[in-house]
Amino acid sequence: MGTGGCDAGPERRGGAQSVRPPGCRYGRLGDSPSPGDILARTNQLLTDLDPELFTSCLIAELDPLHHSVRLSNAGHPPPLLCHPDGSIEVLRLPPGLLLGIDHDTHYVTTEIALPPGAILGLYTDGLVATPGTDIEDTISELAQHLAQARHLNLDELADTLIHHAKRDAPRFDDIALLLIRPTPNGD
Repeated sequence: MGTGGCDAGPERRGGAQSVRPPGCRYGRLGDSPSPGDILARTNQLLTDLDPELFTSCLIAELDPLHHSVRLSNAGHPPPLLCHPDGSIEVLRLPPGLLLGIDHDTHYVTTEIALPPGAILGLYTDGLVATPGTDIEDTISELAQHLAQARHLNLDELADTLIHHAKRDAPRFDDIALLLIRPTPNGD
């Protein structure tokens, strides 16, 4: 990846011309940018491109060798952590603004333990947002279903959680669900 930047205008490469928007920066993020740094840089790019675009985002950087994960949140629903003993935790990460709202927003990175046998659940609001229902209640229900069905393989667990969400109420938004269960040897 190149280093440096451009402030405006076309650039010639081998007879072709490409145009990058004003304020465009490219380069190396560094040896190990934190998830919060990645969100901040993505946010700056988005606000530079179009001040009317915004989105939520959650970044999770897994460290399977040390059984941990670093997380940063930009207006996304909170991750769920089901511990190996079946206890469940809604991870209330430090909140961050949606990407694209404020150019100078800072995003906090939080590191948590992710031991073998735990399950980390990341999902979009389409899985928990239902008109006329408190989203905190549906997040708690999702967490309880995750804990109850934790012994299923991840494919069956995902199907169970999505089926439960669709059964409880009609959904009007897209649904995405990512489940991560570390193994003892870090595979």
